[in-house]
Amino acid sequence: MLALAAANAIGVVLFGTLYAIAGGRVLSQVAFVTCLVTLFVFATAVWVRTEARHRSLGPGRRVARIVVGLLVVVIATPAAVLAPLFWLDEQIPTAVGLRAARGGVMALVLIALVLVALVNVTGVFVLVGRAVLARREASRRRS
Repeated sequence: MLALAAANAIGVVLFGTLYAIAGGRVLSQVAFVTCLVTLFVFATAVWVRTEARHRSLGPGRRVARIVVGLLVVVIATPAAVLAPLFWLDEQIPTAVGLRAARGGVMALVLIALVLVALVNVTGVFVLVGRAVLARREASRRRS
């Protein structure tokens, strides 16, 4: 469960960083889409590999691990990013301009969390596909 939460947390950081860089207009659209697809595939591969280590668990326990691993990140990320942001906004003068940046940071957090949730869904499809192919291969061998 903690390993899946860590894989999801890495995905949040990487997706958030990519979108922050793209928001700064450092990347062209083609470079951004290329990086996004590459990062999505990478994050899904890490997630699948992390989850595949627990093949011996029953389906119910695996689903519970997946859900809890995602929930940990969905709850912890806004707490770790937005709580200090709002606290810091109250501490520094308004002229600094942090208040104007809060919306962008909240959008980055939301986008990163949605992409990580999509990585989890894609990972589940990959695991189910692998299981179906393994059963099909096993039935062919018996025939």
